[in-house]
Amino acid sequence: MLRHLLSTFCLSRFKCRFLDLCYQPLGSNEYEESISSLSDCENYRRTSYDSDSDSDSDILENEEQIYCSQAKRIKSQNSQENFEILYEIHNGFTSGQVSIIENALQIVVDRLFKPEILQNMYQICGKSNCFLIHGVLSQSNLIENSIYFNQYLLLHYQLMCLKVQCENGEMPIINIYPIDEKNQKENNDSLPYVFCISHGSTFMIDGEFEIELNQDKLNGSVKNSSNALFWAGEIVYEMLRNLGHRSNDIYYKNRSQINVFKQCFLHNGNYIPIKKQK
Repeated sequence: MLRHLLSTFCLSRFKCRFLDLCYQPLGSNEYEESISSLSDCENYRRTSYDSDSDSDSDILENEEQIYCSQAKRIKSQNSQENFEILYEIHNGFTSGQVSIIENALQIVVDRLFKPEILQNMYQICGKSNCFLIHGVLSQSNLIENSIYFNQYLLLHYQLMCLKVQCENGEMPIINIYPIDEKNQKENNDSLPYVFCISHGSTFMIDGEFEIELNQDKLNGSVKNSSNALFWAGEIVYEMLRNLGHRSNDIYYKNRSQINVFKQCFLHNGNYIPIKKQK
């Protein structure tokens, strides 16, 4: 997978758009120090992707191109953005179900990176309620002097990296598989499929999205069976699970970042939690 340079300008733009709106920003001196201290890593290459021979590299590149050519693309309908996602809907869905899923994916590419949705989530969650699979933060390599070191900022960093990929038409493929209701279980200990790995001023996306959708519900067993927005929310929720986020099944389940982000996504950045009466 290709590496991408996150320039100081790019980070500054996202800092202004998200950090200053969503949570307490770092001081300017601390921020600049964090950027300059990471600048020496620009030429870093992950050893697992290095090849000892040009022929091996060519073979891997050709295999990746062949596989990517099988995936379909959906572009954002927002004229101000240039987002594009890759997806593959695997065998088992009916033509009608495929149509619903593709409509849902259109909503995903149109909304996922809207800054007001992430801002909405942080306004509700603040610096808490971030529940991650063990090892996700360390695997992301966000070192202590990075502005994204605190775990509650991990989702912000992941979306920023994916946004850059999406703008370049190199978003990790979203694989969608059918699953029966009786076999569908949410395993909070399952390993993530996609990592956004920091290398200082560069990053790497490792993996592909693996998403299972309940075919029983798509067949019409619930009132939202043909609602593309409902399924867009399900896809986004599963994408965050693929990134290593999880809900807290014991306390504050509705306040977990993954749950709140889904609601903010469904409400297009205007989600207001209903306060329960005591």
